[in-house]
Amino acid sequence: MKPAAIILGANFYTALGAIRSLGRRGVEVYALDYHFPTAYALASRYVKKRVLCPDINKDEEGLVDFLVEFGRTFREKPVLLASSDSYALMISRNAGLLADFYLFPPMPEGLLEQIIDKKGLHELAEKYQLQEPKTFIVGPRTNPEEVAANIPYPCIIKPALSHMFVKVFRKKCLFADSRDELLKALNIALESKLEVMVQEVIPGFDDQMYVYDIYINRKGRATHSLTAQKLRQFPINFGSSTLTHHFHDEQLAAIGLDYMKRLNYRGYGEIEFKKHPQNGEFYLIEINARLSTLNVLFDKCGVEFTYAMYCDLIGEPLADFHLTEEQPWAFWHFYEDLISVIAYMKSRQLTFGQIVGPWLSHRKAHAILAADDLKPLFAFIRVILGKAVAKIKRLGA
Repeated sequence: MKPAAIILGANFYTALGAIRSLGRRGVEVYALDYHFPTAYALASRYVKKRVLCPDINKDEEGLVDFLVEFGRTFREKPVLLASSDSYALMISRNAGLLADFYLFPPMPEGLLEQIIDKKGLHELAEKYQLQEPKTFIVGPRTNPEEVAANIPYPCIIKPALSHMFVKVFRKKCLFADSRDELLKALNIALESKLEVMVQEVIPGFDDQMYVYDIYINRKGRATHSLTAQKLRQFPINFGSSTLTHHFHDEQLAAIGLDYMKRLNYRGYGEIEFKKHPQNGEFYLIEINARLSTLNVLFDKCGVEFTYAMYCDLIGEPLADFHLTEEQPWAFWHFYEDLISVIAYMKSRQLTFGQIVGPWLSHRKAHAILAADDLKPLFAFIRVILGKAVAKIKRLGA
């Protein structure tokens, strides 16, 4: 029997994609979450055991202690996988302790923390000469007027740690199209007592967003990679993918590989870029150091990053595979894409024909729906209906 896999967090399709990838390959998957009612990935037939664990947001130390005791129950070290930034940070901060009980990529000390912290990523970009949009770090001692006078418009205000920012503002970033809007947004952001960043917005529609995905094994060699192009996002313009298709770009692949080598990165990673429509250059937006939301697309294209990482960590690596041949697949999240489509049309960014065209031209890699694993879809619907009912009750109170 091969070692098991432990998925941390099951309330998002990121985890669901990884669970299915491994489960279909015969790997025993243990899915951990702190709130079962909203963790719809737990409904997957490929979950061997559902495990209730301490809340990462309230008791990280308790979760680490729990994982240590849980790890002792396995004869062979299981592979430990993070479905979100908070879990990835927890693993990195406690790598020395958790490595006695679990298998995970040997990331250089402190690198993952810098990558997830947007301020840290900015510092890495400056240190290793990774091209990024013009950026200012804004803290308590920063003069907002000086920033407003030197940043190109439009610009965005985003936090150093996105999951903390989302807790406060319920959105990933704040947008400013003028000096007055920026100053107003900065005051709101600084009131949260979170260090933030102001960054220029590279022009172009959402289809100028690209991703480079890679797995770098324990010895530092890139074994799997591909590139893809976003077509639509949720929320629109500054969100996660709702429709993304495989699109091979040789220049992007070369840049992405070069950046990861400069960082001495290990494990699975995803770099998000935006292509400037005038000069054609790719600008670094962020690096995701946890499982990808696009996992189902990768599997359909034959680049099984999650399984490749699992096999490498247990000492049975897969053959190298760098996808260059164009594939007909597109990741599609029906529910979020529907909301985005309405917003795109309302803001007159897309016409009906521009919306339908890309959708019709691809085979769909569904975010949640799977013919061999239907229960998570119904669990997801229950979660959405539950949120809708709760919102109606709040409005009627």
